[in-house]
Amino acid sequence: MSSEKIKELFKSRGIKNTQQRQLIYDFLSKKNQPITAEEIYMVFSKKEKTRMNLSTVYRILDTFTKKGLVQKSGINIEGKSTYEINHMDHRHHMVCVKCNKILPIKGCPLDGYESYLGESTGFKIIEHHLEIKGICPDCQRK
Repeated sequence: MSSEKIKELFKSRGIKNTQQRQLIYDFLSKKNQPITAEEIYMVFSKKEKTRMNLSTVYRILDTFTKKGLVQKSGINIEGKSTYEINHMDHRHHMVCVKCNKILPIKGCPLDGYESYLGESTGFKIIEHHLEIKGICPDCQRK
């Protein structure tokens, strides 16, 4: 995503534009799986021009989450929360228990079941999460 488009997006959400926020948002927008704050920190801490504190990464992610640009995923990697761009759609994931690779699942296999549960129990369901754990093909070959 271009720098100008990110600036416009921040402005529309009432977020002050900074280089660090732009870097993190651009980085997240290129990832196709949830990532931990620590992983983001490690990427930017290696470069002199983009160096930032881990607490800064967490503050930026918190701001993005509150403003709806990023969502905190229900997936925890080694007890750490993961984050991803808010694609404005409902997502589930498969997680490799060996390498922590995360793959999104297309569609929602629980839609029909959620409707059934709501109707049969009178429960107003507002959200659900599905995380399938297993061993990815790469790790199976090792």
